[in-house]
Amino acid sequence: MNILPSLNILVIGKDPEILKVVLRLLNEYKQADYHAVGSTNPDQARSLFADTDINLVLITNGIDPTLDASLREEFLTRRPGVRILQHFGGGSGLLFGEIAEAMSTP
Repeated sequence: MNILPSLNILVIGKDPEILKVVLRLLNEYKQADYHAVGSTNPDQARSLFADTDINLVLITNGIDPTLDASLREEFLTRRPGVRILQHFGGGSGLLFGEIAEAMSTP
């Protein structure tokens, strides 16, 4: 039984290996029904956002600040209710805690 809400998550990262790990953690998390997709390419991330009913955007460490701001603005303009979370790393417990907090904040 899942105790957390179902979420479609877009992960945007700089490092392909870190992105792969984060996607695996999210998609294999047993306490929630998470469906995570992601990319290290900003244009592909924009397409994934446009083509998927994303509830949460997770931006990992290392994204250029100008690109980060541009993506945030674009995503919030397209879908004002979407949650955007900056994740700096620190393990799966921290990641899942950050997601739970982001989704519970109005």
